[in-house]
Amino acid sequence: METMCYYIHALTALHAGTGQGVGVVDLPIAREKSTGLPIVPGSGIKGVLREELNPSNPGTDDLQPCKDEHGQDQSAEECWLTLFGPDAKNVETGKEGSGFAGALNIQDAQLLCLPVRSVYGVFAWVTCPFILQRYKRDLEQIHCSSLPEFPALPQQERGSEEAPLVLTAPGSALAPSGKVFLEDLDFQVADDSAGQTTVGQLAERIAGAVFSTDADWKKFFKERFLIIPDNVFSFLAETATEVRARIKLKEGTRTVEEGALWYEENLPAETLLWGIIGCDRSRRDKDGPNADQLMQHFRDEIGMEKSLQIGGNATVGRGRVRWIPGPVGG
Repeated sequence: METMCYYIHALTALHAGTGQGVGVVDLPIAREKSTGLPIVPGSGIKGVLREELNPSNPGTDDLQPCKDEHGQDQSAEECWLTLFGPDAKNVETGKEGSGFAGALNIQDAQLLCLPVRSVYGVFAWVTCPFILQRYKRDLEQIHCSSLPEFPALPQQERGSEEAPLVLTAPGSALAPSGKVFLEDLDFQVADDSAGQTTVGQLAERIAGAVFSTDADWKKFFKERFLIIPDNVFSFLAETATEVRARIKLKEGTRTVEEGALWYEENLPAETLLWGIIGCDRSRRDKDGPNADQLMQHFRDEIGMEKSLQIGGNATVGRGRVRWIPGPVGG
């Protein structure tokens, strides 16, 4: 199986929900059961990519054929079916032959950096050691690339009333006085020059993956990259998401319908996520393209990045993202 990583950069608020909630928020976003951290389900991402690359859609005349194992061309439609699998309804009616699984395996997108309002620098791209360890493990398992060993945050004595210690990259815009203020929380930048150098290398690596062709945004990211303690990050992942109230107006009177007030949770604009894609051989035809040929075809059609609409509420301006393919695993 061929593997690669991908990144999502939310350009607007992003609502990848789970349906009706049981708490204060009527429509919460999807979260990982074990950690409570926000995710974007891989099923939703696969559906969006399937529709984006559908050869029957207008404006997809430039989709290219791919080669099978014998070097023969397969049409763009055959390649698309091989990658994403047939529609269940079309299988039932015999329109797309017998059922088979698509070659692509798209995993959930995991939270990498959460944008949080900051007194200095407008906002910070916040992450924590736990997130970075998982990100590093994923990259290493698919032999994609390795991250530098990042430093542990300096520990404070139990019961200390001092502000939690955090690490910034050199040249940070977040802490001109040695302190960082996020929402109503304050932090103290750790006096660790070696640690800051490593954080700078990490910021450079992530910025290179997400903003590879934009020097201004690479610099912007590095100035706002911040590592905070795991427990504080977990708190912010619960409280620093965006909750918006929605109403429905009565037709004609333009007054609010009784009971038509609800609250939706969103990942805020500028959120960064990462995920993994696997690509297997064709299950549609035993002589069809192998995993390497299919992955190359998929990457060729995606290009450097895609502007996609993910999640719900597209008609009210949610879910516009940059979808960025990362390097293929070795």
